[in-house]
Amino acid sequence: MFIPAMMRSMTGGAAQVPASGATVRAVIEDLVRQHPGLAGRVVDENGVRPELFIAVGSEEIFNLDQAVAEGAEVHLLAAIAGG
Repeated sequence: MFIPAMMRSMTGGAAQVPASGATVRAVIEDLVRQHPGLAGRVVDENGVRPELFIAVGSEEIFNLDQAVAEGAEVHLLAAIAGG
């Protein structure tokens, strides 16, 4: 999983962390298991935190139960707002 710069202090500075799972939710759970400081900072009871978005490959993901193919690149990205 690719980690945004604003969260790398919680992954020991790693920009990429190997995480696996059959769904986006499972990949995030694996990431949090490896780096507990990320608990509650990626998803909360409402889903993906509003300051973030998740993409699998080049597709933005809205459903945490979406399947993740073996070897797919999962990106955790800072949401950008503005006008």
